[in-house]
Amino acid sequence: MKYIVFLFSVLVSSSLFSQTGGETLYTFLNIPTSAKQVALGGVTLTSREDVSQTLWNPASVNSKMENDLSLNYIKYISGINVGSLSYAKSINPLYGTAFIGVQYFNYGDFERTEASGPTVVGIFSARDLSFNIGYGYTLESVSFGASLKYISSKIDTYISSALLYDLGITYMHPTKPFVMSLVLRNSGKQLSAFIDKKELIRNNAILSMEYRLEHVPLKVYGAIDELNNWSISEPNPSRSKTDLDNKVTPEAVSDINNALRHVSIGAELWPEKMINLRIGYNHRRAQEYQLNEVRTGAGLSYGFGFNTKFLRFDYAYAKFQEGAKYSTFGLTVHL
Repeated sequence: MKYIVFLFSVLVSSSLFSQTGGETLYTFLNIPTSAKQVALGGVTLTSREDVSQTLWNPASVNSKMENDLSLNYIKYISGINVGSLSYAKSINPLYGTAFIGVQYFNYGDFERTEASGPTVVGIFSARDLSFNIGYGYTLESVSFGASLKYISSKIDTYISSALLYDLGITYMHPTKPFVMSLVLRNSGKQLSAFIDKKELIRNNAILSMEYRLEHVPLKVYGAIDELNNWSISEPNPSRSKTDLDNKVTPEAVSDINNALRHVSIGAELWPEKMINLRIGYNHRRAQEYQLNEVRTGAGLSYGFGFNTKFLRFDYAYAKFQEGAKYSTFGLTVHL
């Protein structure tokens, strides 16, 4: 009972950090780089075998990840290249496990033009970078974790930086194959702005669960994100209506639809075997990228894992629309 009370208190306290409205910075932190996480819908946080999960949930780190090194690469949309690295090391069975991580987004080169016309006068680039360091400790059936991350974002010669932190707690049922995690991500402050004005950094409270079926080799996942930013719906332009006077009426998103956009689900077949098959669905992505009368497959993701004693290979495939699809590759070495 004391753990349930603690979980509730963390959830309530997360509302103190709630920030809504306006443009936000460092949204790259909300793009999953773990192939397993992408395949399961993009928001699952309960995996305790995937060291790259620590970039999203510091409470997932544990002694089973001892000396695990994970590398992930995404050939993202529009030529964007994404990579991440994670490594965990047990300090001592009595003192928990530490981890480090890096996330890197390279947006490529852009043409610099004159303000008064299309004449190209040069080339500039843009990138985002996050350095993570964290720690987790398991007490009986509950794991606690925290991480600190330094953010550096660069557009041409302009640089912005921030110092953020994540807090997480994971509960593992002592007799049933049930795991639940609650995480508050990306809280903190901007250290330096691109120009003069410091901008909004929106944090994210996420509740995630998993359960392994008793008589079927299947593990099911569910997650509710943006708990402290409830109104997240953006109208889909393809669903707007135009009357005879060419007046455009944007899509009206109902309260129920908005609530469902917080939800993502996934399933993993043969989770403990050498080969795992995965599928996921993210309702928010499905609604915001779906085209009228066209099946785009937005919101769906697929993948598999191949695990041996010495390494694990993971792959995931997802897409926003037919012309915007991407693959995620992950390799974990058990050193």
